[in-house]
Amino acid sequence: MSEGLERLKRPMEVFIRLREDFRKKAGTDSLRVSIEEGETVDTLLIKLGKRYASLVEEILDPRTGEIREDIDVLLNNRHIQRIRGIHTKLKDKDELIISPREAEG
Repeated sequence: MSEGLERLKRPMEVFIRLREDFRKKAGTDSLRVSIEEGETVDTLLIKLGKRYASLVEEILDPRTGEIREDIDVLLNNRHIQRIRGIHTKLKDKDELIISPREAEG
């Protein structure tokens, strides 16, 4: 079997690192989540919400459906808000870090 076909059969996944209180809500500081080709941060959060509803409720603003202003979500060390927000596409082996926003001062 060619290496390209082998890669297609392997499930894709992202790594999620949780900081601060998010660790307590999930009961862990990191998660691995399987993703599909073309999946975005919002669809990942929907998946996550099925298992960790209170965690996702802390991340998303219920009025807008966007990431709350006091939360940082980094994709491979880049703020997703500076990419495409919750519509940012994910790829295999991406790393998301979710944490409370650092107080500016």
